Amino acid sequence: MKKFLLLTFSLACAYFFTGYFSNTLLAIDGYAVASWPPSGIALASFLIWGRRALIGIILGALLTNLIHLDEAVDILHLNVFLQAVCVTLAATVQAWVGRHIIVNIIKAPLDLSSLKSSIQSLIVGGPLCCVIAASVGTSLLVLNKVIPAHAAFDNFIAWWIGDSIGVLIFTPLVLAAFNYSEMRHRLQVILPSLLIYTLISISFYGAASVKKEKASQKQEAKVLAMQNAIAHKVDEITAHLGLLATFIASSENVTFNEFKHFTSKQLDYTQEIVAFEWVPYVPISNLKSFESAFNITNTDKFYVKEQSKDGSFLPVSERSFYYPVAYVNPLAGNEDVIGFDLASTSVRSTAINKAKILNELVLSEQIDLVQNNTKKGTLFLQPVFGDTSIESNFKGFAVVVVSLEKFSQSLLFDQNNLITTSFFDITTANTKKPMYAANSDSLTLIKSYQLLIGKRMWQIELHEPVVRTSWLLYWLAQIVGMLFVWLLISFLISVTGTNIQIREQVAKQTRILRQEKQKADEASHIKGQFLANMSHEVRTPINGIKGLHYLALQQNDWQQARNYIEQADGALGVLLRVLNDVLDFSKMEAGKLDLIQEPINVGSLVDEVINLMQFEADVKSLTLNLDYDRATDLIIHTDSIRLKQVLLNLLNNAVKFTAQGCITLKVWQSKKMTYFSVNDTGIGINEKAQKQLFKPFSQADSSTSRQYGGTGLGLSICKKLVELMGGAIDLASYEGKGSTFTFSLPIISALPKAEQVDQQYNDIDVESLSFTNCKLLLVEDNLLNQYVANAILKTKGCIADIACDGFEAIEKLTEKSYDIVLMDIQMPRMDGLQATKVIRNELGLVDLPIIGLSANAHDVDVKKALTSGMDNYMTKPIDANTLFKILGHYLSNR
Repeated sequence: MKKFLLLTFSLACAYFFTGYFSNTLLAIDGYAVASWPPSGIALASFLIWGRRALIGIILGALLTNLIHLDEAVDILHLNVFLQAVCVTLAATVQAWVGRHIIVNIIKAPLDLSSLKSSIQSLIVGGPLCCVIAASVGTSLLVLNKVIPAHAAFDNFIAWWIGDSIGVLIFTPLVLAAFNYSEMRHRLQVILPSLLIYTLISISFYGAASVKKEKASQKQEAKVLAMQNAIAHKVDEITAHLGLLATFIASSENVTFNEFKHFTSKQLDYTQEIVAFEWVPYVPISNLKSFESAFNITNTDKFYVKEQSKDGSFLPVSERSFYYPVAYVNPLAGNEDVIGFDLASTSVRSTAINKAKILNELVLSEQIDLVQNNTKKGTLFLQPVFGDTSIESNFKGFAVVVVSLEKFSQSLLFDQNNLITTSFFDITTANTKKPMYAANSDSLTLIKSYQLLIGKRMWQIELHEPVVRTSWLLYWLAQIVGMLFVWLLISFLISVTGTNIQIREQVAKQTRILRQEKQKADEASHIKGQFLANMSHEVRTPINGIKGLHYLALQQNDWQQARNYIEQADGALGVLLRVLNDVLDFSKMEAGKLDLIQEPINVGSLVDEVINLMQFEADVKSLTLNLDYDRATDLIIHTDSIRLKQVLLNLLNNAVKFTAQGCITLKVWQSKKMTYFSVNDTGIGINEKAQKQLFKPFSQADSSTSRQYGGTGLGLSICKKLVELMGGAIDLASYEGKGSTFTFSLPIISALPKAEQVDQQYNDIDVESLSFTNCKLLLVEDNLLNQYVANAILKTKGCIADIACDGFEAIEKLTEKSYDIVLMDIQMPRMDGLQATKVIRNELGLVDLPIIGLSANAHDVDVKKALTSGMDNYMTKPIDANTLFKILGHYLSNR
């Protein structure tokens, strides 16, 4: 649980902080990020930890999406919270789908040792799957009016590219941090990649900051110019008004034409001034004379008036004084203003009284214009006095009617920019009255400040259309840099993976070479012991044969000499047994030993084996027992020769390693298997030696061969023979207490069945054979073998012709006819196989019996001889009785 909490906390922090810093340092317009590391971290986390990473990724993604909120309380708004949750789920599902496709569908998990596998997986987890979060996130931003609909495609592309590059860069980096077992492999990939990534990010941040700073400075310059223009416009209006007031104050009686002439030029230069007005002060006592004396050309009868609730004009009500509009320029469109008493409305009356009392410029609140009640304006009121500013010299007000709408439009035109001005009256505390507000739906507020004009406080707001700065080049440059980082990571992973593979291969090959060297050393040691054993095993009988032959030659008594020769023949049998062991082992190693099955009477076979071993057991005064239930007639199907060989080998070892006591051969049978065990009371075998006892060339220890002799192949041959017959052999032994070898054979064997061959040589009586009239050709290159074979043949009255090789044999056969040929296989110039083919194919002697003679005893050698055309094959050393039987068989048929 502790590890799970640590993993969850670590993943949430990694996701949040990489997302926060990316948004802070690399985001353009708040959303466009060329590389979004959290997407790569999420995919790598699912690939490494699977479902255990789910909670950490969700928490990190939710926190990252909440940092876009302007205020913490925004989380309480359902739409805002749901948007954050939906984007979080989309990012999580995107990473999980990428992991599922990589692992379960294309079955190509990110293997950092394979560049091809890495790129294939990253393309799937990146560009392919990253459309999920980009689609969901962009749709939510449009629905919640965070971005306009026309910017949806650009935002989708930016989001998709950011997530894709984040996967391409950070997924292999996270995997490298946790998959490489050695720290130097991690650092080899992570440090250069993060260094280049950081440098590119800092460079981009610096360039973007410079661009933003220049944009900010440019905007500040425009705002300052706009503020100066507003102040200049206000100054112009007040200056025009001041000039008009001075002009009226300095003249005794100003006519309308003089008023019009003075104000016309000012109207030409200012479009925000709707009209100039002269509003005299008229006490009630002078009202009638004022109305009768006042005359304006092209107007109806003049009278002082006020406006009723329904908008119609009525003569003024009775009050102490009046402020009627005497002159107005331009007159066209402003005819209804003439004679209108400004004191008849509370807003105008308040401004008039304040201006008179303060004797300063005063602005009115925004009013509906009399001449067009759909238009709004503001009155600039300047009091006009005579020579001295005392109430008795008060003449009235010079008035300028200003349209703030035209004011804003003139600023927009004069400054040649897109900044729009809005005016609000905030003179009254906690009240913000709009005087002119520009349509700000597609505008953004860039500046708000306060301006005191004519005893009224205005709040001026400057708006500018939402214009996205051209960040495309910066963003593309960032993308190119991030793709360079990805290529660097791919290169480093490829190099590191190759190095790891090479190192692993070298380590593996080194281990193999060490093992092979160890095996070779062991084999060399074992074979060295084997060769020493073989030298001992071969030299011992040879030494006996040589010594006995010497003794026989020294004897005059034939009976004693015969005894020596018979003992030498026994030693020769020992030598042949050693050679047969080596031959059998080589056949089994080459897989050339052929076994056959035939029905065997187990009782007869074990009796024969016991009789063969009885003499050796009697020599050492050992008791040889047979534990076998003769009441049961046990039959087994297997190779009788090899079964006898195994039993004789085990019994021979038992006799060899037992100094006193008894040896027991036990036989029993189950439903499917027949069991044989050989138990002795000999020296026993320790546990360490038992493990290698059935290996070739091995004995219990080197002293065993020195004391008891042997090649070390016997038990190995027994094991292989038993296994070839379908059984198994086992050993139970205790040092100093004897040993028990047990092996089993199946009753029904899988070996091929033996062909029934007539025993055509067994009935021949060797004693009665005579080859006096036989014409025999002996082909033999060795002089000693020539002599021995010829001498053996003479014992039966046969004198053979001799050829030293195949060429001589062919010459003799062309000159003389023979009854039979004894053909050696290996000879100089032409061997026996080639000579036999010539005799059969070229000389046409297809009925001439040819018997092969060779020291090669492998089955393949026999097959080659028979294939070349020979009738039979004998292995050296030649057994005289066998030779006589073969000759008797072939000669009797001629």
